[in-house]
Amino acid sequence: MDQKKYLSSDELLEKIFYYMSKLFEEKELSKTLFLLTDLGKTLVNSDRASFWFWDKRKHVAWTLAALGIDTITIPENKGLVGAAMMGNEILIINNPYEDPRFNPDVDKNSGYHTKSILTMPVTNSDGDVIGAYQAVNKINTDGSEGIFTEEDVKRLSLATAFCGRSLESYVLHNEAIEDPLTGLRNRRGLHSYYERRIVTNKNFDKASIIMCDIDHFKRVNDTYGHNAGDEVLKHVANTLSNSIGIDDGAFRWGGEEFILLLSHREKKETAEFAEELRKAIEADVITFEGTDIKITMSFGVSDIDPALTTEENVEGVDAKLYYAKEHGRNRVISDIAE
Repeated sequence: MDQKKYLSSDELLEKIFYYMSKLFEEKELSKTLFLLTDLGKTLVNSDRASFWFWDKRKHVAWTLAALGIDTITIPENKGLVGAAMMGNEILIINNPYEDPRFNPDVDKNSGYHTKSILTMPVTNSDGDVIGAYQAVNKINTDGSEGIFTEEDVKRLSLATAFCGRSLESYVLHNEAIEDPLTGLRNRRGLHSYYERRIVTNKNFDKASIIMCDIDHFKRVNDTYGHNAGDEVLKHVANTLSNSIGIDDGAFRWGGEEFILLLSHREKKETAEFAEELRKAIEADVITFEGTDIKITMSFGVSDIDPALTTEENVEGVDAKLYYAKEHGRNRVISDIAE
């Protein structure tokens, strides 16, 4: 869409209706957030825009949607995004190189030149900050470089409100179906995800499932104690959840078994992804109370068949995991030899 022309009230209303119609059709969170980020970019006529999630558990902020830039993760107290979130403060910066909170290294590495920034905290329905929206480099009516104003703040408030409600709905839903030890979604969460992403998704393309299991986990508990075993479970959960996208799902199926549901991937690509996970986990060292613990994991991989139930898809991939366990462990199985 043409961003070189500042929108009149009628044109702005037309754009809002366009984005709202798209948003009602969209099922995937990532695409919803990209639409909302693009809406904000349109409302304030900026060159770039990004929507950030504040992960308070890990003390970082990362881009859920970014237009014109790659995904970025930063410490929660760094940069203008960190300042806006932690201070719950709207920041209009039209001279970023004179602001000590601005990190010029991003421009140096990319060749981009930042001249104006508008950063707004994104809040939930209780007014708590859960993220931030940032627009970069204002464009004037004639296409020249501009500066952000209070009028842009008013316009961007619409996009940030929708971003906040979309993200809040996602976070609250996950918390209600969360395993308290690992922070992953539980079995109920898997069924909910499958219903929403597979069964009722008219735009379903393809998806795959990974079922994995910690090898000899009982030995870990017997050797190092159950507290150490819990630490191992949390470490594995973090590794799995950090490896997937926002439209994918990571679940604790039970005990030391985990499931990943991956959108837009077929079995071959997913098997390669699982192999990278297997290698990473094998190379990791988990330290608990001064003791180093090493583990391996076995993996089964299948395509999702949308005509089957959740349980039927799980049964299919469980057979491949069982085959991996029976044939030496610490391996990925996507096809079972006849």
